[in-house]
Amino acid sequence: MGAGLAGLAAASELARAGFAVNLLEREAQAGGRAACAREQGFALEVLSPVLSAADRELLAWIADAGAGDAALPLRPVVTGQVHRGRVALVEPRSWLDVAKIPGVRWHEALRLLRLPRLLRRYGGRLDPLRPERAAPLDDRSTADFARLYFGVSVLERWIGPELSAETLADAEDASRALLLRRLRARAGARPGLPRAPLADVAEVAASRLRMGTRCAVQAVEPAGGGRLRVLYAQEGRERGLDAEAVVLATPAGEAARLAPGLFTAAESEVLRGQGYVPAVALAVALRRPLGAHAEWVRFPRAEGSPLETALLEPGAGGGRAPDGRGLAVLRATGAWSAAACDLPDETVEKELLGAFEWIRPGLGRAALFSRVLRLPQALPRFDVGHYRRIARLHAISAELRAAGRRLYAAGDYLVDPSWSGALASGRRVARAVAADLA
Repeated sequence: MGAGLAGLAAASELARAGFAVNLLEREAQAGGRAACAREQGFALEVLSPVLSAADRELLAWIADAGAGDAALPLRPVVTGQVHRGRVALVEPRSWLDVAKIPGVRWHEALRLLRLPRLLRRYGGRLDPLRPERAAPLDDRSTADFARLYFGVSVLERWIGPELSAETLADAEDASRALLLRRLRARAGARPGLPRAPLADVAEVAASRLRMGTRCAVQAVEPAGGGRLRVLYAQEGRERGLDAEAVVLATPAGEAARLAPGLFTAAESEVLRGQGYVPAVALAVALRRPLGAHAEWVRFPRAEGSPLETALLEPGAGGGRAPDGRGLAVLRATGAWSAAACDLPDETVEKELLGAFEWIRPGLGRAALFSRVLRLPQALPRFDVGHYRRIARLHAISAELRAAGRRLYAAGDYLVDPSWSGALASGRRVARAVAADLA
């Protein structure tokens, strides 16, 4: 259930292994949070589509799904960062590069020389596919850890923006395990953009599967003989489907709601308690591109801006903007988005556009049109204690799988708050289902 990246990955892998798979999606199309609005040839995405070479599994899956010719290779992205109202180009691939970021103190950047030693020390706990192993490191926040080991300027001008730009996480709350896992997996990788929207990739992957759209799942219940029954409505008709196994590739709270009698009390408590960061963005379609290359501008929290990132992209055939046009997506911080969920679109547009034009005037004059985009549950929170909860869920699930339960949960909240995290979760669940049914 759920045709986001986690559900598509699980369904694709199981179908490839020879299982009969039914994929049920509540919306009219696949993609989940990757789905986007389309207008006048523009694809308007709320969440950042920026990837890197470190997303190896995701890039391979895009190619295997049949979307490689349209989406790959990644288009290079220039990374900029705001400092005192000006944008400076940054490419922090080593401690020396970090030292060049405006606002970072040299003597604090030198302390990054200890980072490789720390990653080696914790390496056994930082398995990218087994997040539960990081539970022993889940004892302090990213901010506390960074201040202690590297200093305030490194936290504010590198670690904080690096983390929040991709995950929407606030370093003051996010577990240090999230930072360490991402540094080990992604250090030095240059950012890039898929040449086609991720929504297009999802549609290609879904076209190879038996998928029902506009399927509002109501409940998952025992059906006897170890089987499960899925009750759902489609086109106003009540339907039922019996299955040997069910994968809930939905937000955590939705999974708990759909199968209350099948999850234990401890599992339901964790699932219902999972928090999410909302996202609010302003997409501005441009008459002409602002530059020859895609640019990803990060706004450190110390700048006091409501913006987290700005993605500026020239148009290209089959991409997010038509040839000869341009697209700017201004995404607010998680905290600002939470406070602005109920604000009128006009107010959101004025605030975000004004914040960007403070550093680069003229965006409004180049606009064909603009749209405010909202996603109430954009990315899962990975606050301190989250990896211990993942470990708890994993241990309970392993016991119940051994006892014959064939209900599984998948989603980025179980691995990493990213597109790659969603994909990895779906694939991990598919392997578990295949092993259990074998």
